[in-house]
Amino acid sequence: MSKLSFHITLLFLLLVSACVSIPAKHLTVSQRGSFSAVQEAHDCDIYWYKHILRSNSAQKPELDSGGFSILTWNVFKGIKEGWKEDFENLIGSHDILSIQEARLTDDLRELLKKNHYNWDISIAFKFNGSETGVLTASRIAPEFTCTFRIKEPMFSLPKTVMVTVYPLSNTDKTLMVVNMHSVNFTFRTGSFNKQLQKVENMVSQHHGPVILSGDVNTWSSRRMAVLKDIAIRLDLKTVPFHEHDRTLVFGRAVDHIYYRELTLTGAEVIKVTSSDHNPILAAFRLEEPG
Repeated sequence: MSKLSFHITLLFLLLVSACVSIPAKHLTVSQRGSFSAVQEAHDCDIYWYKHILRSNSAQKPELDSGGFSILTWNVFKGIKEGWKEDFENLIGSHDILSIQEARLTDDLRELLKKNHYNWDISIAFKFNGSETGVLTASRIAPEFTCTFRIKEPMFSLPKTVMVTVYPLSNTDKTLMVVNMHSVNFTFRTGSFNKQLQKVENMVSQHHGPVILSGDVNTWSSRRMAVLKDIAIRLDLKTVPFHEHDRTLVFGRAVDHIYYRELTLTGAEVIKVTSSDHNPILAAFRLEEPG
């Protein structure tokens, strides 16, 4: 059985067994130090983004433009044996975490707190009573956060995307990070393209460095072509991981990190058995003016 067939079967069983429920409202949960909040999601609207940028004048902690790293990993809801140990071993040295299928259990909250992360999770659905979706965590708090969700055509189960923006040291530029879990269970590309178009609309408004990361579900040539076209229009480069080390579906890698206006200083794939995806890592510094 292929990975895609396995996921379709698993998702069907989860829905039938009522392990999964979809909240009527799109909500986020956020943590900043000891402060926690649950609120209705801020949609990724470019006009609101511009308003926030104009109103952000206070000095805030900054991400080190001389060097920082990001971990991207679909953790498969943390249901496989050894996930907690692998997660704890992996996250400690990274400035930004871009996590897909994060399930907001007490264990996950404690690991993020222990390692001093600020974080936001965009809730796609609840799995066994726990909020589940994309989660972005960082050493410094983002100055802007937005998110949106789009339903899978086959099961109407949402996939979520989160956008965060961070101030950088020694520059007036900011870093935009896109954490995405792409529409998966359809052989047509309409919903997949719609989701990526909304990402493109946001990124095109950002004048500065960008990282686009996540489980993009590029398991067909048509899907990969959509992603490549958008990357070209946004001037994004791909991090060149060794293809055979990343998780493959139908022989194609599905996890990616793209970037612009940054210099890549390192990249790695970590092989694990605690998820159906291998985590991918990349390190950057701000690109020097040419």
